[in-house]
Amino acid sequence: MARKKSEAPNKASVVKPTPAQSEIQWPAISVKEGLECRELIPDQIYIIDDFLSREESALFSKFITGLPLVATPPPKKGEATRVNHRISFHSKDFAAIIYNAISPHLPPLPCSETRVADAAPAGCNANIRLYKYGPGEYFGPHYDESVRDKDTGWWSEWTVLIYVTGQEDGVDGGQTVFYKPVPGSRNSTEEIVPPLTRGSVLIHRHGRACMLHEGREVKAGTKLVLRSDIMFTQSS
Repeated sequence: MARKKSEAPNKASVVKPTPAQSEIQWPAISVKEGLECRELIPDQIYIIDDFLSREESALFSKFITGLPLVATPPPKKGEATRVNHRISFHSKDFAAIIYNAISPHLPPLPCSETRVADAAPAGCNANIRLYKYGPGEYFGPHYDESVRDKDTGWWSEWTVLIYVTGQEDGVDGGQTVFYKPVPGSRNSTEEIVPPLTRGSVLIHRHGRACMLHEGREVKAGTKLVLRSDIMFTQSS
């Protein structure tokens, strides 16, 4: 299947926030022990349940809904249709908090950057995106593109989606659906549908190795998501 739709890179996803970024007080994410990283597709899709506790999810839910979210603008040519509300902040400190909480539970992650032989995970993307999907809102089929941090030289390889709300909160629909090509068929795909579980984190490859995927329409409830990426660097 030809790659036609992509998620807009950083330039389109950065929205001027209010209040000032320096005034943002992020809710805490504690480092947890013994979390299981479930493999849905080897080297492609993983889920970690209970990444956020119930109390942490409640705090993030209140935090996100209290921000001045704005409607995503209509897609430009070549971009997927996204109907939701969002805001983004640049925070190296909060990106480090996410990475410190998630990294102990991750398996060895492959890298698509063939020009770098000794690439290794370095941290999370400081571009923190917060999404809100209400009834009737969705994100059409697309591929997540890799981005590069101009300050550090790090590049992204994996998408990190932290589900602040889920089916436990009355969210109907809204799952992220991946379309896995069926071997031997040019057009057939198998749907891989990870559950939309409150407090879980979905990690999937992006860039050249990204699978076509979409965010299904929310039928009821409010889907809240915290988004970052796992960044790589040359280890030597």
